[in-house]
Amino acid sequence: MPSFIKKKSPPLASIASQVKSSTAPKRIETEVRTSRRRLLGAFGALSTLPLLGEVVPRLQGAVAHAASTTTAPNIDQQGLSGTWYDPTTSGQGFVIEVIPGQTYLFGAWYTYDTTAGDVTTQRWYTFGGMISDGASSATVTIWQSSGGNFNASPKPYAVEVGSATLSFDSCTSGSFAFTLSDGRSGTIPLTRLMPNVACASSTTTASSTSADFALSGAWYNADTSGQGFLVEVNSALPYVFLTWFTYAENGESSGASGLRWLTAQSTDYAAGDHTIKLTLYVGTNGTFNSAATKITVTEVGTATLTYSSCGSAVFSYNFTAGEFSGKSGDILLTRTGSTPAACVFGSTCALIPSETDGPYPLYSILSNTTIQRRDITESKTGVPLRLILRLVNANNSCAPISNAAIYIWHCDKDGVYSGYANQTGGVNATGQTFLRGIQVTDASGQVVFDTIYPGWYSGRITHIHMQAYLNDAVTQGTAIITSQMAFPQDVTTAVYNSTLYAAHGQNTSVTSFAQDNVFSDGTTYEMATIAGDVSNGYVATLTLGIAA
Repeated sequence: MPSFIKKKSPPLASIASQVKSSTAPKRIETEVRTSRRRLLGAFGALSTLPLLGEVVPRLQGAVAHAASTTTAPNIDQQGLSGTWYDPTTSGQGFVIEVIPGQTYLFGAWYTYDTTAGDVTTQRWYTFGGMISDGASSATVTIWQSSGGNFNASPKPYAVEVGSATLSFDSCTSGSFAFTLSDGRSGTIPLTRLMPNVACASSTTTASSTSADFALSGAWYNADTSGQGFLVEVNSALPYVFLTWFTYAENGESSGASGLRWLTAQSTDYAAGDHTIKLTLYVGTNGTFNSAATKITVTEVGTATLTYSSCGSAVFSYNFTAGEFSGKSGDILLTRTGSTPAACVFGSTCALIPSETDGPYPLYSILSNTTIQRRDITESKTGVPLRLILRLVNANNSCAPISNAAIYIWHCDKDGVYSGYANQTGGVNATGQTFLRGIQVTDASGQVVFDTIYPGWYSGRITHIHMQAYLNDAVTQGTAIITSQMAFPQDVTTAVYNSTLYAAHGQNTSVTSFAQDNVFSDGTTYEMATIAGDVSNGYVATLTLGIAA
């Protein structure tokens, strides 16, 4: 296990790569080479984080047992994806993603410069190559990237700097024999950092399946291609590790010294969770493929990874220390490779029910560009709520629908809607637009709104209104769907018991969905998936299936 063990979560290494979905080997190879100007194509990353004291024995036991009972596995399986390292140089290692069906393997080598130092000595290489079904090894090309800026343009580029042979003796052991163009070479023995979840132990046995592990892999945002994440969701511990591959804030002209990698590890993950709280770390003072110096691991912030489907997610980060201190934001993520067959997310693809738009839609503001926004609070107080909606086509296997407008609106904590007079308590809110907003779906069909947990008004249970528009004319009467989002009663009760909502209190006018005039026929496809708490706020996700 890594030598720098701390009493918090474990560290890891990860990498991500962009590989276009294609079954033609030649095309894949070409895409990987050209991706050096595009996305995670020829890039990699590394992570070295601390492992919980109580986790280490479990990891060691799992690895030792697997190594003694397995034979060389078929390299063409997603089960070999994950984080690998040499225990003698802990704090450095490799992250691998195998893309079955595309017969391609991509990975990243996370290490340091030959001289120890601060974050400017972090180094990562990426590697990739074709794989053969039934083989246990593959020849890969090694690249090094540069020319990028932290979570921003321009697209970085990568240069071929060597080659290697990646071999697996078992599902938990292997080797990486490398030769770099600057003369460095060697063979690094590899051990899986976390327990095996889905790897089959021979070239003839089919790999096992795990819906949680299938959420692992490379993720990126097309607007900042050349950067991204590689996630390992390990249901055997259970634990989540990811590595964020990026650059210094002004790394574009810094060459290799502008490379940056951060790692993140879960704080309270349970198998089946789709919203995952993480702690961010950075490693320094390492030496390339050597234990000559002791690596320093520093906690630098927090993050939340929220999956909205097998192919889309949101990474929300907040730095409290280090060179990125004070930076925060959200990155909408899409999976770079094909979705593993084992990935199962949510219910079967279905149409979201059509519902009334209610008494307060305020269509007069649809052409107002100021409500095309993510943050819709307008200083309204309440328990923070991040709302992640995903629009999909139920007539096409729930394929994501991009470039569609989503309009949402809801009442404040006291049951008042903006734009109308004679509201709850006699409030006149005409001329106001709080808690209303429009966003346009991205390539994964996703939008994100920052708002507050809605209150209630007499005669209705807690809800949020939603409309979707498929054309540029976002006007009254042109929505393809009008629906409403419901909230779990236990969460609503906890929110309404909080100090901010105490004056309005619990909803005594409608105490169950069966009593509500909208949700009395069921909430199966309208119920939000909620994670979080009253103190820190909530994340709500919902898929809107429409017939497009």
